[in-house]
Amino acid sequence: MTLKMKGHAKEVVERFKIMLDAPQLETITDEHFAELELLIDAAMEVVHSDAYHEFSKELEGVAKKMRKRASRTED
Repeated sequence: MTLKMKGHAKEVVERFKIMLDAPQLETITDEHFAELELLIDAAMEVVHSDAYHEFSKELEGVAKKMRKRASRTED
């Protein structure tokens, strides 16, 4: 995961903290916030990985079409 993505997960947690009132902040420990950050990181990694996988499939399709066209022009 990129450093930028990790920073984004931390920002999400910080924004979440702002939405909580004092009693809620007292109840939720730093450990819980760290776990939340890890969950956000993991979710973002899955989305990132899926996007790269889809993009690579599209690129493979384009390459296949290009090879097919190239073989036709060689005849």
